[in-house]
Amino acid sequence: GAVPSPAPPPGAGAPVQLAKAVRLEKQLAGQPPAIVSLVKTAGVSLEKKGLADHRARVALCLDISASMTSLYRAGKVQQLCERILALAVQLDDDGACDVFTFGTGGYDEGPLDLQNHQGWVDQLLRRRRLEGGTNYGLAMQAVRRHYFPDAAGGARSAPLPDTLPVYVMFVTDGQTTDQKGTRNQVLWSSYEPLFWQFMAIGKSSRNVTPAGATPPRRRRGSRFLGGDFEFLEELDDMPGRYVDNADFFSVADPAGIADAQLYDLMMTEYPDWLALCRQNGLLRS
Repeated sequence: GAVPSPAPPPGAGAPVQLAKAVRLEKQLAGQPPAIVSLVKTAGVSLEKKGLADHRARVALCLDISASMTSLYRAGKVQQLCERILALAVQLDDDGACDVFTFGTGGYDEGPLDLQNHQGWVDQLLRRRRLEGGTNYGLAMQAVRRHYFPDAAGGARSAPLPDTLPVYVMFVTDGQTTDQKGTRNQVLWSSYEPLFWQFMAIGKSSRNVTPAGATPPRRRRGSRFLGGDFEFLEELDDMPGRYVDNADFFSVADPAGIADAQLYDLMMTEYPDWLALCRQNGLLRS
C-alpha cells in the first residue's frame, strides 16, 4: 500500500517552516552553490536563536569613503554583500536586502537580491565614486526615511509600532564627522522597530578574534581603550533611548571571520531587542 507521509513535527511553527522551506527552495533554484551554502549557514544561526520562523526587513549600510578602496578592490565588500544578502533571503519573504551607502553624503542604492548580486559591487562603483568623508547620520536618515517615511528621517519622540522589524547591518572603517547627527538618529530610531548592528573594520576594545585563532596578547599598561571606534562603543551603550536599539563589534578583516561566526555575531543582541520591542509596544504580532 501507499507509504504514509511523515506527520509534521509538533508545534505551531511546523506549517510556517514548511512554507519557508518551499519558498527558499524556489528562490535558490539555479543559484550558485556558494550563495545556497551561505543561506543555509545563516539559517543555522537563526535557528540557534529561536528565530527560524522570524520575519524582518533587512538593510545594509555600506561605507563608500576612499579609505575602503583596498577592501573594495580585493572583493571583500562584494563577499560581505553576499553574506548579508543570504541573511535577508532567510528573513525577508522577497529575499532582498535594501542597500544604503555613505561617504560625504548618504544614498539609497535600491535592493540587492538573488537576481542582481553577481557583480553588484562593480555596478555600484561604476555609478558611485568613493568619497573623501564619512557621515553616518545621512545614511541613517536615508534608512529611516525609506522604512518610516512619516518622520522623513527626522525627530521622533513617541513609539511607532509596526508588524515587521528592520535589521540594519552598518559597516564602516572610519569615524563619522557627524557625531551629534548620528546620536540623534540612534535616539529617534529607538522609537521605531529598527535595530542597528554596527560592524567596524579596524581596531577597538570589542575586536573579534576569528574562530580558532589565538587572541592577540595585550601588553601590560598599553593604552587600548577604544582603538579607532570609541564613538561606536558609546552609541552601543547610549542612555536616554526608548529601547536599546544598537550593538557593535569590530573585526580586523571581514574576510577573516567565518560565515557561521559572522552570523552568530550579527544575532548577539537582536533577539533581546525583539523582546524589548514587544514589551514596549513597538512590534505588533
